Amino acid sequence: MHQSIPAPAQAECLTAFARLRAGSPTGAFEIGEGCNFYPPSPDLGRHLATLLHGLAAHGGLSRYSDPFNGGAKAALAELTTARLGIPLTAQDITFVQGGTEAISLIISHLAAAGHSLTLPIPNYYGFDHSAARWGAPIASYYRHDGVTHPNSKQTGHRSALVEVLPNGVTGTLFARPAGSPDFTILDLVFQHGAHHDPSALQVAVQSRMHELDLCHSAVIMTASKDLAMPGLRAAAIITRNRTLRQHLSADAFDRAPAGSPLATLLMVLYAAILYTANGPTELLNERHQTAQQIVHDHGLPDLPDAATTHQVHAHLNTMARRFRSNSELLTGPSSPLAVADDLVPTAGYSAFPHLRVPKADFLDWVRRCGMNGLLLNPTLLHAGTAAAWQALHPGQHLRVNLSESASRTGTGLQRLWAELQAEPR
Repeated sequence: MHQSIPAPAQAECLTAFARLRAGSPTGAFEIGEGCNFYPPSPDLGRHLATLLHGLAAHGGLSRYSDPFNGGAKAALAELTTARLGIPLTAQDITFVQGGTEAISLIISHLAAAGHSLTLPIPNYYGFDHSAARWGAPIASYYRHDGVTHPNSKQTGHRSALVEVLPNGVTGTLFARPAGSPDFTILDLVFQHGAHHDPSALQVAVQSRMHELDLCHSAVIMTASKDLAMPGLRAAAIITRNRTLRQHLSADAFDRAPAGSPLATLLMVLYAAILYTANGPTELLNERHQTAQQIVHDHGLPDLPDAATTHQVHAHLNTMARRFRSNSELLTGPSSPLAVADDLVPTAGYSAFPHLRVPKADFLDWVRRCGMNGLLLNPTLLHAGTAAAWQALHPGQHLRVNLSESASRTGTGLQRLWAELQAEPR
């Protein structure tokens, strides 16, 4: 009987991934993974270890219910309100097991409500995957300047726009496509780690959040990328949409009603880090005192002290400098890659340069590189369809991870040069 059940729908990018990786040796060298390889702050690690010990010692891990009685949601809301000037309450916050789960939960609700999606490319493939899984039509894709490409004639009677700020693959701020969607998903993948001007990223986030009507939108906030801790699956959905809240609550009954206590504390800590970084450095101690009072008022364990918070910010600033220096390597005279002016990354660990020397059969060449032990991540692996890529990004782009060490990044570029110059077998 089970053999007669049709296989789940799969996004085109996942099919392309399997095809391009076929025959690649185990342990091959990869230069474009979607993960922050900069080591997490050791100060944060020690603080989280203390929190875990306290949770175990005082029963916080011994029951299914929320050990903070809603205090973590209230603290996250208050810290985000203080940073962005947007009035939020605990009822606006839902903790989830990472950004990928947040995407799936929101899109499953939108699909059931008859929405079709407009997605950016490049993008995290999870949006396409969830759309295919839950049956949400993808009406169109759009690129960094807001230009769109239609994807499906079978669209829902409502529209939903996905925005990623900044784009997780290019590291740039995308213009929104024309039109007024019925619903908006705003995925805040990086809120720290700007390459040059941290205040510009802060202003972009604050401005977009002020423009949103949270009754018709949902914001995804995750600590995974900025703090390099994806294994803790720490994320939150912020929304005032009544039916989405009901959907999230009903789904939580089947999974984990309270979420992981350590992950929720990490989200509060992340919100405090963003708040204390908001403004002139000389005011950090004052903002830290305010943040400490907020978590205390809501019955949560103390944040790290002010001196430790300074060290955490120094660590994150050093991380951002690595991203920037590796980004500059891509545009050097010895690089086989080039970055278009409108795709120069401004934040985060990812860039999307193009080949200086185009290949006649780009994807076949990528596949051969993989078989030779060099794994590359070209256009079609980053969501979308072949038709959308051809229309919106006809160049031969590759994702490059900027969080690697300078030596490993240099090695990757050298190996890429070698593959470009090698004759096809």
